[in-house]
Amino acid sequence: MKSLTVVKFGGSLIKIPQAQNKFLKELAEISQRQRIILVHGGGPEINALLDKFAVTSKFVNGLRFTDESTLGIVEMALSGKVNRVLTTELIKNGANAVGISGKDAKSVICKQIKELGFVGKPVKVNKKLIDTLINAGFLPVVASVASDVKGNVMNINADTLASSIATAFKADKLIFLTDVPGVLDKNKNTIKDIKIKQINALIKDKTITDGMIPKIKGCADSIRKGVSEVWIADGTSGIQGIKGTVIKK
Repeated sequence: MKSLTVVKFGGSLIKIPQAQNKFLKELAEISQRQRIILVHGGGPEINALLDKFAVTSKFVNGLRFTDESTLGIVEMALSGKVNRVLTTELIKNGANAVGISGKDAKSVICKQIKELGFVGKPVKVNKKLIDTLINAGFLPVVASVASDVKGNVMNINADTLASSIATAFKADKLIFLTDVPGVLDKNKNTIKDIKIKQINALIKDKTITDGMIPKIKGCADSIRKGVSEVWIADGTSGIQGIKGTVIKK
């Protein structure tokens, strides 16, 4: 059985056309010999559409509240635009890419986080559709939209979605491609590898701070649930010669 890699392409990289083009070209090539699932967000596209439709976002503890009108725009941006662009470019580069979202075939079931409106946290991954696609040689491109058990559409954090899919499939690799070169030490150099038992100490001595704390804790959780290794990597240098921090057991 070919190895399986889940890749999360960060919304921040969508703003860098050169990085996006390099990534998609390399990913299409890798998908010829390896099973890949691509998960994406698209914060910049969501913000641009909200501005275009003059919808003002409300934030709760720094997180966007998703009401009904915002949800429609989120889905339009993620499934209607970003997913189409990524899928089309992968196909142009020779990949058998298929664009879907987490709500298709109830692939990802969420529990609503009510204080954030139509925002969900994954509670179950139904593998059937994605499994069928990857085993038939397709590259699923998954937008970070899902639904609750009743089929109500939910906005979902793309990092969380990628982690949930990777753990459900016991992926060999989970790669978070971002616009930073991995986890940095206090001298701003990339830490090449981190064992999960080291993470608490790195947080305690403030080597890992701010938004990197939930990301690294999520990486550790994925490894405990069966993912072999997790990368936080520099998406601007592509995926072929991946550079960044690898987290292992």
